[in-house]
Amino acid sequence: FDGELEGWRVWLHPEQRKLAYKDYNGPAMVRGGAGTGKTVVAMHRAKYIADQLAADPQKQGQKVLVTTFTTTLAKDIAANLKTLCPEHVTGASARIDVINLDRWGSQYLKKKQFDRRVATTQEDQDQIDYLWLEVFDAYPLPNGLTEAFVKAEWEQIIQAKGLDDLPAYLKVSRAGRGTALNRAKRKVLWNIFALYRAKLLQSGLVERDDVYREAIPLLQGEPGKLDYAAVIVDEAQDMGEQAFKLIRALVPESLNDDKNSIFIVGDAHQRIYNRRASMSACGISIVGRSRRLKLNYRTTQEIRAWAVAVLQGMSVDDLDSGKDTLDGYVSIEHGMAPQLRGYGSDEEELNALVQWLSELPSDKIRDSEIGVLAYRKDQVKGIQNHLSKAGVESLILTTDKADDQSIAGIRLCTMHRAKGLEFKAVAIPFMSNPLFPPKWLLNRAVDEADKEDIEAQLKSLLHVAATRAKAFLRVSWSGQSSKFIEI
Repeated sequence: FDGELEGWRVWLHPEQRKLAYKDYNGPAMVRGGAGTGKTVVAMHRAKYIADQLAADPQKQGQKVLVTTFTTTLAKDIAANLKTLCPEHVTGASARIDVINLDRWGSQYLKKKQFDRRVATTQEDQDQIDYLWLEVFDAYPLPNGLTEAFVKAEWEQIIQAKGLDDLPAYLKVSRAGRGTALNRAKRKVLWNIFALYRAKLLQSGLVERDDVYREAIPLLQGEPGKLDYAAVIVDEAQDMGEQAFKLIRALVPESLNDDKNSIFIVGDAHQRIYNRRASMSACGISIVGRSRRLKLNYRTTQEIRAWAVAVLQGMSVDDLDSGKDTLDGYVSIEHGMAPQLRGYGSDEEELNALVQWLSELPSDKIRDSEIGVLAYRKDQVKGIQNHLSKAGVESLILTTDKADDQSIAGIRLCTMHRAKGLEFKAVAIPFMSNPLFPPKWLLNRAVDEADKEDIEAQLKSLLHVAATRAKAFLRVSWSGQSSKFIEI
């Protein structure tokens, strides 16, 4: 627990080893709260399968795909796998591919002469916003519905469930969407969605779920051709139905009798994007092969308890068809209680942050093992400027590369970027009432169900940020504290 983070990030407890180093007669899932070692289990699982492939002459050329939702996390996992099993991830004979699913799907379609571009840049998003404006100009909205509601319906129902025609939309369950829609309203909305899809096609752009949906039938037409023996999925809670249908198509049930085919790790308490899926609905049966980790090896009991309290009142799924809880979730280490502090101004708050950093035990914690996490990018930049004026060296972690611990400096990043990372000490500033949850974001909610979804994602985000800390956690604000913070 007191050692350096490089070794910690690939260390496996014997209870975790039992899950990673065994054979399963079908897809398997490991759930567990933050710090229970799910990502480490997933990495060791990849090593276990790669070791089997290396030892079997009949399986030469086969690989393991390790995938997740974000590019950043994929880079972090790849960096850690180079420590754990460099023989499997480097060189011409590498047996483990690590890539986020969006990028994998885009590269696969490109090889199939798919000439549309995935909308990823701000310029792409601006173009998509303009397409929506054209659509809304062409069709009046049904009474009581807003443009924001229609866009959310497209993302959370049409795209997420892969609906291609009106009959499917008339039948689909919209559980969780709040505002009810009768047949007449759904018919009007379908005209809007059909026009938007046509304009998207004309623009040469596709959205993420389009990539998945286009790739699935191509994969089903050439089962096993890609020579993936298994797919390992990390942070499953942030992926949707189309993503898991694509994963199922990558290693179809008919290959190898489904043995060791898919290994999934995740925790819906840490869902920071509004995407969800039931494994059974995606053709992935985990019945009898689902386990839950309960011991938090990373975070002290005091920090864990505070982070769990942030989630109070939330209802969470088990990544399949049931509900999940954090019952029995405990930490094995004790330490200091989180430091919660309010100030009269941002300047006072940042000055106190500098003071706190100077008081951390430098004989036990390197600067690179300290993380300062904020909600917005401009806040991160402001923190860096303040630290620089105070003579404190820092490094902003970007989304395009992994955290290189050999580079000095206190780590600064957004709370979203911190997903998958861990630090010995973490500070989370700017947790005041008007800033978190952001008023502008709540104002975009189309109904009460949408507002609850937004607040649930933000609670999960704060929970994720807090549980990046191993031993020291500091949460601060100026003025009134966020309503998510229990003082």
